[in-house]
Amino acid sequence: DPRPTAAGAGNGPIRWPFPYPVHISSGFGPRIAPCNGCSTYHEGIDMVPGDKAAIFSASTGVVTSRDDGSDGSYGSYGNVVVITSQVNGHTVKFTYAHMTTGSSAMVLGQKVDVGDFIGLVGETGEATGPHLHFEVNVDGTTLDPIPWMVANAGTGGTN
Repeated sequence: DPRPTAAGAGNGPIRWPFPYPVHISSGFGPRIAPCNGCSTYHEGIDMVPGDKAAIFSASTGVVTSRDDGSDGSYGSYGNVVVITSQVNGHTVKFTYAHMTTGSSAMVLGQKVDVGDFIGLVGETGEATGPHLHFEVNVDGTTLDPIPWMVANAGTGGTN
């Protein structure tokens, strides 16, 4: 398969959302919008492990934003959780979007440990198919998650 993959990382303080290699269907940065409500600048990566695959927390932190997607108030992200962490003296926000409706029990203010279950891959909000939209924001700047995760998750990588 010619699509890039992001490798799952072991048991450190920063981990990939899936503990195994996952295809990336849309990378970070400028793109042609794949749907009417989709962005032309992609602020994350779209990971496609399969519909209803379990998503795990990339870090220890606190749920600082939460929307089950039922009223559309989080826009195109659908069912979304944002976990804010402190990583090497930096504030890092991890966004997990498009989860299956009803699959996440996360609540605002909840403490989350690295590797905790977040929810299931879905296609809520503006999505062309089931995937996890995964963002990494460091000190207020949204970064390409792949190089950041490779540098911080230990055994992660792409091919």
